[in-house]
Amino acid sequence: MGLFNKYSISILLVTIGSLANAELFNYDYVDLKAGTTSSKAGDREYSLEVSKSIHRNIALRGAVHYTYGDWHIGREYKEQTQQMYTIEGIYHKSILPSTDVLISSGYSNTNGKVTCVGPTGHCTASSSNYSGLKAYGASLGIRQMLPIDIEAEFHYGIVKPESFSNLKRGYLGLMKNFNNKISIGVSYDWNITGSEYNESKIAIRRSF
Repeated sequence: MGLFNKYSISILLVTIGSLANAELFNYDYVDLKAGTTSSKAGDREYSLEVSKSIHRNIALRGAVHYTYGDWHIGREYKEQTQQMYTIEGIYHKSILPSTDVLISSGYSNTNGKVTCVGPTGHCTASSSNYSGLKAYGASLGIRQMLPIDIEAEFHYGIVKPESFSNLKRGYLGLMKNFNNKISIGVSYDWNITGSEYNESKIAIRRSF
């Protein structure tokens, strides 16, 4: 093999290695989300999520979720508000020039209030509060860049609440990047083990 060919192959290998290690995805951002859920516990949900890199391959993500729902039980008409706080650590590793693999583990704490608003005389209790409902979770996923600056993210995970059975969940999100700072997207988060707690959302992201 000639010197030129050896040199060309060396340059190609270095280039491929550089692409594989390039930081294509940004893990420093703020998301604002709004959507609906399939659970009576929260027909509408709004959330604020903040992600921050603390290492080349590690990010922390925290979120505040607010949900509101109303439903009928017999002649009772009830309303519920709920706040959930989450924190998770994310390990991410580039395996291809346009693909990151994600491994995450997290914790959530939920508080809420259920109020019976009528009709008068048909409420078994006027209101009830709950707090400190804890859950732990872990997931495996990928983050994939698609054509025309569309980013896809998929997760499969298990959530272990302290008060009831484990949940298996799937997540699919699509985000359109308009520039290096602003993105708009949609997501669907579903309960693989049942029909409740499925969430559809729209989001706007500000990257830093």
